[in-house]
Amino acid sequence: MPMFGLADVNSFYASCEALFRPDLRGKPVIVLSNCDGCVIARSVGAKKLGIKMGAPWFQIKTQDFAERVHVFSSNYGLYHSLSTRVMTAIEEMTPRVEQYSIDEMFLDLTGIDGCEDFEHFGRRLRAHVLATTGLTVGVGMGPTKTLAKSAQWASKEWKQFRGVLAITPGNPKRTETLLANQPVEEVWGVGRRIGKRLNVMGISNALQLARAHPALIRKDFNVVLERTVRELNGESCIPIEELPPAKQQIC
Repeated sequence: MPMFGLADVNSFYASCEALFRPDLRGKPVIVLSNCDGCVIARSVGAKKLGIKMGAPWFQIKTQDFAERVHVFSSNYGLYHSLSTRVMTAIEEMTPRVEQYSIDEMFLDLTGIDGCEDFEHFGRRLRAHVLATTGLTVGVGMGPTKTLAKSAQWASKEWKQFRGVLAITPGNPKRTETLLANQPVEEVWGVGRRIGKRLNVMGISNALQLARAHPALIRKDFNVVLERTVRELNGESCIPIEELPPAKQQIC
């Protein structure tokens, strides 16, 4: 059976800025968009202060917070450089990978459990990236990409997992518990707009979505959401793409 992983750098842009400023470790840090328009990244400390993603800078700078907020303009050259280092570190331990975004990478972990426990491998990967780049990643693992995404979400939400969580077919109770506590809008590929429509149908968490009839979901939404339902039930529908498909352009 296939097994996928997802490695994601915690608060990537904010972590990049704090990497070269040890005095900012654990402090509220935010990064602003082009021309300092709005917030595009927040450290854990900034989230605790209630700063929202996308909040306009002109509003935030007039507010009084309980702690000083450290503000940075975007530095995409720095983020790209550190992203490359993180991805290289991950590839050193997991050769078959797919870079999903600047701070996320899907991993093919099929068969690794023949040598060591999945979560033990995840902690070794996390330690290797930290030692190599100074950045911390969260690692989620599951029999489908969607479940790996959900596991990675849970590894951030619940501190007892210490940034690494594996959900496997051999432990269905853990999978059900995770999905029952994951809001449906947090499921990979759902989002707020579709989440609101699902809420109207009485589907408010990932477990309820997993138990929905795939044909009904396809009829009311689309084949993409039907695929999400199948993936939540452990049916792998989205393979690793080592080479991204060629972009289509109209010139």
